Amino acid sequence: MTSAVLLMSIAWSGDSIAQQTSSTMPTPDTDRASCTEIDWHRDLVREYPWVGDACQEAIIVNGQKWARFEAEFQQFNRDGTITSNFRDARGRSLGSVKLQPGSDQRVLLDGRATRFSDLRRGQVLNFYAPEGLYAFAMEPGATPAEQVQIVRQPTAPAREEAPRQLAQAPAATTSRQRALPATAGPLPLFALGGLLSLLGGIGLTTRRRFQTPNA
Repeated sequence: MTSAVLLMSIAWSGDSIAQQTSSTMPTPDTDRASCTEIDWHRDLVREYPWVGDACQEAIIVNGQKWARFEAEFQQFNRDGTITSNFRDARGRSLGSVKLQPGSDQRVLLDGRATRFSDLRRGQVLNFYAPEGLYAFAMEPGATPAEQVQIVRQPTAPAREEAPRQLAQAPAATTSRQRALPATAGPLPLFALGGLLSLLGGIGLTTRRRFQTPNA
């Protein structure tokens, strides 16, 4: 009887310790959020205005929001960069992003760490963007050293001033052409006056010649 009570007491104590241990075990601080709650980096929105539509979901890790994206791998470039095409929730293509992963960075594909150079075209990858930062990562909660650098889009040069100058040139030519008839207007009047004076002189001379014999 005493041994049975002792065994029951030990069993109860073991269950109590197990419950206390499981209740005090730390759990990852992970939660869900909405993509509309993400405060995007202004350069990310300026260069990729579709980034909000490409967000699949928002994950909160240790108090920081991370937006998850799905992208189809396109190619591994000679300079070590990768090009991926980001899609919306319906699978429609929104735009391509060029990233510069580190030489030691890997991507989890089917649970295995895979080199970016070993990826095949068409494979779907998950990317994560930390809220307020201009960067991507391969998993939420990644440290700055684990984040993948974005290759910035080249800025198109301004081409507006040259066409404006060319458009102004015909206007100056037209104004000159309009000014020419204004300066040439009085010439016919002077010519007519000279002709009348000449005819008057001829008539006066002829008249004097006819009047001379009568004198």
